[in-house]
Amino acid sequence: MVCRLQPALVEKRFKEKRLRVSAIIAAYNEEKTIAEVLGVLTHNPLIDEVILVSDGSTDATVDIARSRGVTTIALRENQGKGYAMRVGVDYAQHEILFFVDGDMFNLTDEHIASLLVPVLRDECDMNIGVRNRGPIRNFFHLEMKVGPVLSGIRVMRREVWDTVPVRYQERFKIEAALNFFCSHAGYRQRQTVIYDLGHLIKESKRGLFPGLSARWEMSREVFLLHFDLYVFATWRPEVDQEPLRAAEYDLFE
Repeated sequence: MVCRLQPALVEKRFKEKRLRVSAIIAAYNEEKTIAEVLGVLTHNPLIDEVILVSDGSTDATVDIARSRGVTTIALRENQGKGYAMRVGVDYAQHEILFFVDGDMFNLTDEHIASLLVPVLRDECDMNIGVRNRGPIRNFFHLEMKVGPVLSGIRVMRREVWDTVPVRYQERFKIEAALNFFCSHAGYRQRQTVIYDLGHLIKESKRGLFPGLSARWEMSREVFLLHFDLYVFATWRPEVDQEPLRAAEYDLFE
């Protein structure tokens, strides 16, 4: 259910005593939508800092982010979404992490409140934003658990992120891994349906065949990951916390 709190009421209620929020965007060639996303995030009263990590973008993504005055980290080579998110976490100053996709449009303060407020109220430790697919598909996806809940729009306490072993903090593994390790560690998670939020699909951003190829690679990686986590259980927390591999980047603050 979408929270219907008015932005002004939310600001008054949480301004004085609340955990601080870092919004993190892992972006790859999002020049078409990133200005709109950053405009909403930087003016929202619940968000205390915005960090954009460009994952080797070759378009104007970095220039747009710098013009908006947000902390901008430009990876010189594409490292994958999970890696870019990890870099953003390392630079984030605050306890609450709000991951946002850079390819969205029509993002509103109401969307942001519906995701942030349950975590700020300590009603859950991770809140996953799921775009509305209609009542039937929402029911089967969220209530009947048909298919994994994969979404790049999610809010969590930092300790939830820290439950994920480093080898799962890469590429497209990260979202399914967060779901698994959050539950395994006993943290509370929920899903919030987000209405009227648009996004550009991969085929629209990259072209038909490159987009289909990227979608196939993502599906394949997530499918194999579920066997790894739920069937073979090859992960071992005591040996999986190797340091993040180094990558070259430019930092603009």
